[in-house]
Amino acid sequence: MIILQRLKRTLILLSMKFFYLLLFASLFIYSPVKSQTQKPVTGLGAPVVDKRVELICIAARLADFEEYSNDYDKSYVRDIHQYFDKYKNHPLVKYMQQLREANGIGYDAVVTMAVHLTPLPALKPVIAFNDSIPDKRYGTPANALKFAALLRDFYKATNFKHFFDMHQETYKSVVERFASVFNKLDAQWFPKYYGLAPKGSFKIIIGVGLGSNNYGPKVVFPNGSETIYAIMGVWQFDDKGLPVFEEASHLPTLVHEFNHSFVNNLTHKNRFLLQNSGSKIFTVLHSRMQKLAYGEWEAMFSESLVRASVVRYLMDHGKDSVAAEREIQYQQSIGFLWIRELVALLGKYEINRKRYPTLESFMPEIVEFYEHTARDIPVIISNYQTKQPHVVAITPFSNGSKNVDPSITELKITFDKSLAGKGYSINFGESGKEHFPIVKVIGYTDNNTAVVLQLVLKPDFDYEFNLTGRSFKTADGYPLEDVNINFKTKK
Repeated sequence: MIILQRLKRTLILLSMKFFYLLLFASLFIYSPVKSQTQKPVTGLGAPVVDKRVELICIAARLADFEEYSNDYDKSYVRDIHQYFDKYKNHPLVKYMQQLREANGIGYDAVVTMAVHLTPLPALKPVIAFNDSIPDKRYGTPANALKFAALLRDFYKATNFKHFFDMHQETYKSVVERFASVFNKLDAQWFPKYYGLAPKGSFKIIIGVGLGSNNYGPKVVFPNGSETIYAIMGVWQFDDKGLPVFEEASHLPTLVHEFNHSFVNNLTHKNRFLLQNSGSKIFTVLHSRMQKLAYGEWEAMFSESLVRASVVRYLMDHGKDSVAAEREIQYQQSIGFLWIRELVALLGKYEINRKRYPTLESFMPEIVEFYEHTARDIPVIISNYQTKQPHVVAITPFSNGSKNVDPSITELKITFDKSLAGKGYSINFGESGKEHFPIVKVIGYTDNNTAVVLQLVLKPDFDYEFNLTGRSFKTADGYPLEDVNINFKTKK
C-alpha cells in the first residue's frame, strides 16, 4: 500500500518480593538503558526485549493472526519466515488457530499469556490460571494450561534459543534507540494522577516481532503486588532499516499502555453502572469500534478513559497545547467523539483532589458523563460530521463510472470545505497496487477546496484508491471520512 502521506501510527509495573525479582531478572536479554531523569522510587525498569514475547509473537505470525503479520521490519520478518515456516504445522500453531476461531483469541490476549509465564524454558504460570487469567478469551484454565504446554514444546522443537541468539545485535539496537523515549517518561505521574501508591514495578518490553501494535497487560499476584507492563511494538525505520522511536508518537503510546493497568479495572468495577450507556453508544459506533478491534462496550469505555488520560498527561508535561490538541483531534477522528469533553471533565478531577483523592473516587462523575453522552450521541455524531470535509465532486468523470476515457491524465477532486493543505493521504484500494492509477499529486487548488491528481490509464481496466483523513483535514483539524474512488476505463 502506498500512502503519499501517512500519519505516524498513533499508542505497568509496580516491585515484587525478592524471590520474584530474582525470577524475573532472567527474562530479558538487554536492558542497558539507564534513565537520567527518573527517580528510583518509581519502580520503573529499563526497556528490554523479552524472550517470551518474541516467541509467542512468532507463533501468532505462523498461525496467521493478521495483527501479528505485518512486515514493517522487513529483515527480521524475512528471518522469521526462513527459520520458522517449516514449523507451521506444529500443534501450538494449530491450537492457536482453533482458539482464535472458537474464542477470538488475538491482540492483547497473546502477549498477556507471555507475561503470565515464567522464564524459558519452563514457561509455567506465574500465578494460578482461572477463567479470566491470563485472559478470558482462552476459555478455561485447562485451555490456557494446554497453550502453555504447547508453547514449551514449540520452544524446544524450533530451537528458539538459537534464533534469539542470532539476533542479539537487532535487540540491542532496538533497546538503545528506545532510550530517547524512555528517558522522557515521567513515571511519577501515574501514582500522582490516579492517586494510587505503587504496588510493584513498571516494566517496558519492546516486542520486535509485535509490529505496530502496543499493549498494556498487568499481572496481579495473590499478595496484592503487581507488575504493570507497556509492551511496545516497532513500526518505524530509517533508510538504513534501523528502528526509529520518536517522542511525538511513541511517548503518548507508552503512557497509553501504562494507563490501561489503572483504568481497565475501574471500568470493570463500575460495569453495571456503565452498561446501559455503554451499550447505547457502542450500538451506534459499532462499526468504528470494530475497526479498532474493540468488540464490546467495556473495551470502548476503557480505551476512552485511557486516551483522555493521555491527553491530561500531555497537558501536564507540554510547554504548549499543540501535542494535546493533536491527540484530541486524532481520537475524535477514529471514533471517540466525546474525548474533548471527557478531557475537560478530568480537569475538574485534577483541580479537586481533596474531594477526589483517586480517579476511582471520581468514577460517579464519569458514569454520569457517559449517561449524558449516550443520550446525546446522535447529536454529537451529527455535529461532528457537519464539521468534517466531504467529497462533493470529481471531474472529468463521476465516482463509480464504468466508461472512462483512458486518455484522461488528470482528475480533480472537490471538497465542500477548505482544507489545511498540509499534505495528502491516498492509499491503495483493496485491489492493490496494480489498480492504483495515480502517478503524481499535482497539488491543491481553488483555495484548498480541491486537489488535482495526475493519472496514467489503460483501456478496459478497473482502478481504485482511497482518500483518508490522515492528511485531508480542515484547518481546524476535522478529518475527511475515508472515501473510496473507483472507476473503469472503456475499451
